[in-house]
Amino acid sequence: MGNTHLCLGVAAGAAAVAITGTADDVATVSGIMLVSSLGALLPDIDEEGSILNNLIFKAIKFRSFALAMGGAVVVLLSLFKNLESWIILSGLYAIAVAFVPHRNFTHSLLSLVIVTWITYLADPVYAWAMALGVISHLGADACTYRGIPLFWPVKKRIGLRSVGVYVRSGDATDRLTGQIAMYSGCFLLLVLLFQDVSYEMFMATTQERLNAVKSLFGISG
Repeated sequence: MGNTHLCLGVAAGAAAVAITGTADDVATVSGIMLVSSLGALLPDIDEEGSILNNLIFKAIKFRSFALAMGGAVVVLLSLFKNLESWIILSGLYAIAVAFVPHRNFTHSLLSLVIVTWITYLADPVYAWAMALGVISHLGADACTYRGIPLFWPVKKRIGLRSVGVYVRSGDATDRLTGQIAMYSGCFLLLVLLFQDVSYEMFMATTQERLNAVKSLFGISG
């Protein structure tokens, strides 16, 4: 479901832009979309073949060891360089999830709270993006046969199979869900980005840019 998770992350990012009211700042919107996509992929950091692990550790044989060592380096740097608290917490989180089995701690409410809190400490404007990205992942995995340990460390898995909702990873429903999420997320994002744009504003801005170019080349009129 890796591609579907990423698509859901896009939709989550668009929702975060709407909630935070940041559509007028393109740089912030870009950051929100990146954070929500990361959040949508982050719970699968405990799976060797996940999209996130392939992006970060594709050339490294021992992914868990590399993640733990990377986290340890971040923690040590934070202590010796007196870095911000969210950085040391990120390192501790990396160490904590390096060797956990797939779909355990990272697929829980506890993990959701921790990563959202870390993001909030880094920059509050991105907290919604991280939270919604992770929630989109947990919701999708709750629709699979195995479900998720939502209330970890309680081992009982929570899923929608008991009410007849069951999606097999990679099947037609999975792919359709990803497509709908991607298209709807992109549509919502475009609506938000262009909501304050009018024809008069477009023409005025275009004329202003043309005048600036003419001035640059010494053209009058």
